[in-house]
Amino acid sequence: MSGTRERQGGRAGQNAQETRRRILSIAQELFAEQGYAGTSIADIAGRLGTSKAALYYHFASKAEIIEALMAEPLLAYQRLADAAISGRADAGELLGAVIDTTAELHTLIDLIGGDPSARAALQRVVPRSQEINAALTAALTPAGPDAAGPDAAGVVRAYAAYAVAKNGTLALLSAGDGALTPAERSGLLAAALRALHG
Repeated sequence: MSGTRERQGGRAGQNAQETRRRILSIAQELFAEQGYAGTSIADIAGRLGTSKAALYYHFASKAEIIEALMAEPLLAYQRLADAAISGRADAGELLGAVIDTTAELHTLIDLIGGDPSARAALQRVVPRSQEINAALTAALTPAGPDAAGPDAAGVVRAYAAYAVAKNGTLALLSAGDGALTPAERSGLLAAALRALHG
């Protein structure tokens, strides 16, 4: 009897996870089509084929939905920061990983970045995003000549290299067909490394 309850509980958990994924997918589509401000909970529930009350079981608000959408990109960049801090990646590997991660997540990043109402709704995640960016640029910054702290010029070069890798990737993807060619990736990485090393 307890085995049956466990199996039913497991299925219910899987169903809840699947419903949550569907809500996020539908919300992302609607935010892209109508903008964050132009999309209501009723719109998301309608496309999902459920009631607003059922949707509220999974997410307490539209702001919680967009925060959940941002969780994946933040986690991906946090992993890069963790690898950089631990010394598991050199500058080239780190910048290449920034390019690859940005390319993989560009649709969502473009959606959020291009919608002022979405950015306003994400104010709670801004400090975490800034911490991750600071960790990544700190990992790229060489120590100063006396090794007491970072080299001031190196800080500027680290920020420039990070901007080339991340923003250059987004710009190329927006200008093209949404995919980086190997030559474009190689060119971005070379440009980022040139910015880093001066």
